[in-house]
Amino acid sequence: MKPRTCAVLLVSLLLPGLARAQSPAEREILPLLHEEMVAANAHDTDRFLSTYLHAPELVFVINGRVIRGFDSLREQQLQWWNQGKSDVVYTEQAPPQFQPLGNDVMLVTQQLASRRTGPDGKPVEGTFAVSAIWRRLPDGWRVIYAHESTSR
Repeated sequence: MKPRTCAVLLVSLLLPGLARAQSPAEREILPLLHEEMVAANAHDTDRFLSTYLHAPELVFVINGRVIRGFDSLREQQLQWWNQGKSDVVYTEQAPPQFQPLGNDVMLVTQQLASRRTGPDGKPVEGTFAVSAIWRRLPDGWRVIYAHESTSR
């Protein structure tokens, strides 16, 4: 076996994550996830929600609460980020996990952390997970359903 072939084989055996090819859907959704993170850290609700379905059928579940419809989610997100004045900072804890659910449907799970100033002026840190169902629509990939849960 040629040395180059051995090296490639060794890397693919030792580092399976590097050897895994991304699907076209993953390559299309990853930049959208990046843009969501940038918008979230800017506390820009409209920019953040630009990847969500702008329709009454959108469903967002958070810690047992169901929010139905884009307008309701937008109003809630504005409150969560104090009309853009929040100091929360989000970080990714692990690479997103992708699970195809069909030709144009993808489940994406993210593990995230947050840090903000609490009411007492001390830092408050948390971790949470978001699972979102993305669907390819005529205007691009959109979140049609999401579930967020915090760790205690």
